[in-house]
Amino acid sequence: MKYLFQILVLALALLIWQAFSGDLVPSVKEVLGAFFELAKSGKLLLGVTDSLIRYVIGLAIGSLVAVLVGLIFGLFPKFANAFEPLIGLLRPISPIAWIPLIVLAFGIGDKPTIFIIAYAIFFPMLLITINAVKSVPNELVLAARGFGASKMQIITGVIMPASLFSIISGLKLAASLAWINLVVGEMVGAQSGLGYLIIDARNQLRIDSVMAVIFVIGVIGIVINFIFSLIERYAGERLGR
Repeated sequence: MKYLFQILVLALALLIWQAFSGDLVPSVKEVLGAFFELAKSGKLLLGVTDSLIRYVIGLAIGSLVAVLVGLIFGLFPKFANAFEPLIGLLRPISPIAWIPLIVLAFGIGDKPTIFIIAYAIFFPMLLITINAVKSVPNELVLAARGFGASKMQIITGVIMPASLFSIISGLKLAASLAWINLVVGEMVGAQSGLGYLIIDARNQLRIDSVMAVIFVIGVIGIVINFIFSLIERYAGERLGR
């Protein structure tokens, strides 16, 4: 029954879209035609491939650096306090605000987009990791000390495993943020990718192609969220959550 309602909602959305289509808003048929045109020309496959490569690199860099720094800050609160004003200053700044400086620093290509992705997910993952470390029950640490575990053994054998599920859950959020900011980055500093395809189609006044690419972005976003949901579920089962 759940899937029936979901199908009905999608069908209703398509009907409303078709009803309001006209000179400014392309119809469903026109958007599908533009989709197959992009697919046939090979532009869509190239755009998806380039976007996914940038996405994976940016997500990996941003997540790894954030988790590493988050573990250090979580384990050494006094050290973290020294950086609190700097983090508080940088965290509210949108990655988009850095675009002029990023383009000057890295030029046009993959690097600006990768930097935007990494920056966008760094602070959420940093805070999630810090909270995960702080949330480890003190009883576990005391028990490990009681058995004669060294500080390094407590970190690797108690704190990191106990924090792992929260960090993996945070990656689900980071993955979505990374995909959103990927498209933004490609609209500015890239010469390929899905974001670039949107700008290129807009410059040619091909609104049908713009909407076709937007649809592809949405579908890939759903797939990414599904993949990370499976990873989260698997981690929960393995870690007893």
